[in-house]
Amino acid sequence: MLDKMKALIRRMSSCVLATTDGAVPHCSLMAYLVDEECESLYLATPRDTLKYRNICHHPHVSLLIDTRGETDRGRVMALTIAGECQEVNSEKERIIISKRFSAKHQHLKDFLQKHEMAFVRIVIKNFLLLDGPDQSHYESVNLGSKDI
Repeated sequence: MLDKMKALIRRMSSCVLATTDGAVPHCSLMAYLVDEECESLYLATPRDTLKYRNICHHPHVSLLIDTRGETDRGRVMALTIAGECQEVNSEKERIIISKRFSAKHQHLKDFLQKHEMAFVRIVIKNFLLLDGPDQSHYESVNLGSKDI
């Protein structure tokens, strides 16, 4: 089942990111990158955003990746990912991620260049896959952070 979850992450390219300020949840539609092993996701966000401030103070986040645009509503898959954010501070890694974002998400190329961007690695802790209205599968993972 873990392979099916990872295949969904690799196939899709956007998610809904849920952060919190400690009391109030906040959701954001985000483009993402995934590392080769599907152990970490990478996001880009301007530093002057609520989501960035939330991540800095409360690094535990949740993401939702789903197939609503791919299939009939009866067989929609929705993958919830829980993880912990770490800002990417290595200049070498930031350059690699920036180039990968620009290549995969060409519609964001100008956006990525206009703002002082923070690149964030989300180390995946667990997955919950809902496959249609009545099938659910949970996987916990014990992974450390890895470089891209």
